[in-house]
Amino acid sequence: MKKIIYTTDYSNNSIAALKYAAAMGDLLKTDVIVLHVYPPSEEGSGKKEVRKMHQEKLLEFCKEHLKDKFDSTEISVAAVKGANVAHAISEFVRDMNVYMIVMGACGTSTFKEVLVGSTTKEMLGASPFPVLAVPADFNSDKVEKVMFASVLADEDINNLAELINILAPAKPEINVIHITHKDEEAAAKALEDFKHRVTQVINYENLTFRNIYSFQIFDTLQETIDETKPDFIVMPEHREKNELNKVIIRDRVKRMQSCTKVPLLSFPPAL
Repeated sequence: MKKIIYTTDYSNNSIAALKYAAAMGDLLKTDVIVLHVYPPSEEGSGKKEVRKMHQEKLLEFCKEHLKDKFDSTEISVAAVKGANVAHAISEFVRDMNVYMIVMGACGTSTFKEVLVGSTTKEMLGASPFPVLAVPADFNSDKVEKVMFASVLADEDINNLAELINILAPAKPEINVIHITHKDEEAAAKALEDFKHRVTQVINYENLTFRNIYSFQIFDTLQETIDETKPDFIVMPEHREKNELNKVIIRDRVKRMQSCTKVPLLSFPPAL
């Protein structure tokens, strides 16, 4: 059975992500593993003792913030050692069957919480599974309207199919948007071609497609989020042979993760 992995350093920035991970676990009828990565320097007092201490601390963290929604049969805890948090998380999930890794998004100012955000950004480039970044002040568990930012690539079709599979219990409205600076006729033709390719492999009624014309992709995307108020945003990463384009695309996803007001899911690029 696929699981949800939620990672925390016990900071306030990660509390909303814990609640969202628990809600997603309930929605998907799957287990949630709450994971903490501690530095090797802590093992001076004994490996087993340190791990047990963190497991107990994680349980208290979950009980405190989930309250009556905490269920020990559905939520388990794990603590692992790692000098690099993102690498340790990737190693932990390497042989698992995982829906997504849920983490706190950036947006706060304390040093510890900036570290959480930095780890989330690093995971966007390292995780073999989708990464869900949840803003610190987010307090809803609705998944009724989803915005999928697409570049009309074949990878997007695969990610869209996986997204629909993941969110099948919620049956949300999924709005596929494509921000483009092409002329209107060419852009409309490209979108129609993409829709045709999607319908060849995906049968989902609650799916819409829309072109938005702009040279300012990041700003326009943010404005569209503010206007449409989705419950959930999806921004897949894509394979890029051109290293500069690869950096630009990844930076765009990370910028969105830093300022998003709603949960943002990023699929890793296909191998």
